[in-house]
Amino acid sequence: MEDADQRDTPAALLAELVRGAAAFGIALTDRAISRFQVYIETLLLWRGRLSLTAASTPEEIVRSHILDSLPLGRFIEPGMRVADLGSGAGFPGIPLAIACDKAHVSLVESRRRRASFLREVVRTCGLANAEVIEERVEQLAARGAGPWDLVVSRAVWQLRDFLVLAERLLAHGGLAIAMKGPKERAAGPSYHGPLLQSQTVEYQLPSGAHHRLMVYRKP
Repeated sequence: MEDADQRDTPAALLAELVRGAAAFGIALTDRAISRFQVYIETLLLWRGRLSLTAASTPEEIVRSHILDSLPLGRFIEPGMRVADLGSGAGFPGIPLAIACDKAHVSLVESRRRRASFLREVVRTCGLANAEVIEERVEQLAARGAGPWDLVVSRAVWQLRDFLVLAERLLAHGGLAIAMKGPKERAAGPSYHGPLLQSQTVEYQLPSGAHHRLMVYRKP
């Protein structure tokens, strides 16, 4: 377990988060900033109990994970239903629920201990617009759950496998977005389903790493 000093989130880092969010077109409210602080500290606390993330400092969490989640905000509108498939430590779902509080975010995570962590974050951050679904994505798709307006995954599946699952969970006209890092290959087995690629969005993190969002739409 981390000690109290390590869990404190520096004010300068929160200011950096605000600037980084603004660069992606997101204006963080005071309530959102407070919730991000609670999220960071809860994540570091639980990190000592189970393997959630390799990030061990508030700086790493903000610069490599929270800011990596916020570029998705441009696709989210009030009232949208968003599903984060394989949410794990809550990226990108928790940052999106905090920053886009007029949307409803489903955090899909089949591993019980990680789902318990996500429930704790939802509770301590007061995220009335977020829910945790403790179930395998394949089971959700098989029983026809949803539909969601936007389905996202951060480096959990190969692109084709993600799209095959997403197409069964999306509403007509909905978006499936695969988040890819600099070392991940977007290529893999060819996808021949109904989802149509609409765009690829590239962005840069404070570390200098170039990431991309591969955006597909369900006709």
